[in-house]
Amino acid sequence: MDAAADELLRLAFDRAPALEANQAIARIRDQEGDELSGSTSYELVLPAENVRSYLLDYTLPRLVDYLESSGAKLPHCGGVFLSVFAGDTLYFLHAKDVVELLSRWSGLSMAELKTRYGPK
Repeated sequence: MDAAADELLRLAFDRAPALEANQAIARIRDQEGDELSGSTSYELVLPAENVRSYLLDYTLPRLVDYLESSGAKLPHCGGVFLSVFAGDTLYFLHAKDVVELLSRWSGLSMAELKTRYGPK
């Protein structure tokens, strides 16, 4: 795995075998739902290479648009966690942590992310 993938996946608050994805996502939804009043999984498959470029060019615009459109506004991104498939493991990350990391990588502030990638 590349350095960007390592840095991203260090943010994981839980993990499970990818083969158990449906059960694991349901379990995390239940756990996180108590704190976040109804939790949503945003699913993502990490590529084997060029993870940083993939996350910045492909994932970040779509994730910001999804969060802003669904009411899980930046910077808190309440109620959303990412289910990230990497190899045979499924990692769970809070959307807030992922957006903060990608904001840092991109050099864009939260306000700039909203303006550039939020709903038009």
